[in-house]
Amino acid sequence: AGVKDQGNAVEFARLTQGYQKEYVHITYGLGAIVTREMMEDDQYNIISQIPTLLAEALRRTEETVATAVLNNAFDTSISGADGQPLCSASHPNAGSAGSTQSNVLSTASDLTQTSLENLLIQVGNFRDENNQRIAMPDKKQLIFSRSDRFNAEKILKTQYKVGSADNDINVIANLNMESIETNYLTDQDAWFIRNGVRNGLKFKTRREADIERDNDRVGTQNLAIVTTKRFSVGWTDWRDIAGTPGA
Repeated sequence: AGVKDQGNAVEFARLTQGYQKEYVHITYGLGAIVTREMMEDDQYNIISQIPTLLAEALRRTEETVATAVLNNAFDTSISGADGQPLCSASHPNAGSAGSTQSNVLSTASDLTQTSLENLLIQVGNFRDENNQRIAMPDKKQLIFSRSDRFNAEKILKTQYKVGSADNDINVIANLNMESIETNYLTDQDAWFIRNGVRNGLKFKTRREADIERDNDRVGTQNLAIVTTKRFSVGWTDWRDIAGTPGA
C-alpha cells in the first residue's frame, strides 16, 4: 500500500491472472468376484469381509496417490502450473518477470537439527508472486519417512542441542511443529516442511467411495462386489512445501 495524500485518490493495483492449475479427477476402483460355489462353501464368513478389504485397498490407493505428489516433488518431468516441479530452486514469480524463488535446500541434506533450521529460515524468506515479503503461517508440519521416525522425534522434542554435550537451546522444540510420519515415501532420506499455505497441497474429492453389488443369477451366477472413488491430487501454491531429497 502506498501513501494516500489528503484529498487524493487511492492508488489502484492492477489485477493480473497468475499461473493456472487444472485438476483432472480420476476414478479409482477395485472389485472381487464371488462364485456360487464359494458362497456355498464359505463356512467361516470370509466373503462377508470382502467389502472391508476392498475399502482398505482403496484407502491405501488414496495414500499412495496423494503421497506421490511428494515422491515426485523433485522430478523435473512432473511440473506444476509454473512449469517447475513442486520442489525447485527456480520457481518463477508470475508478477515479477525474471525473479525466482527456491523451496529446496541449496545443499541436499538428511534430516538434522541444523538442516531443519536452515530450511525453516529459507521458508521464512518466501515472497509472493510480486516478489514482496509475506508472513508465512506459524503452524508447520514436518513430513518424514518411517526411517526418520526416531530421529525426527529427537529433533522436535529435545530441549537442548541434539546429539551434543553443548547447553545450547533447541529452539525447534518450542515451535510446536506437528510430526507426520508416512509409510508411503519411496525415498527414505527425503523430508519436507508443510507450511499451511491456503492454496497449497490439494486433495479434491469428486465422488466419495461406495460399494456396489451385482448378481448374475442366470448366467455365471457370480456375485460382483466393486468399490470406486473419484478424486484428484496436486498443488496450487508451491510455498506450502519446502523439502530436500536427503544427502
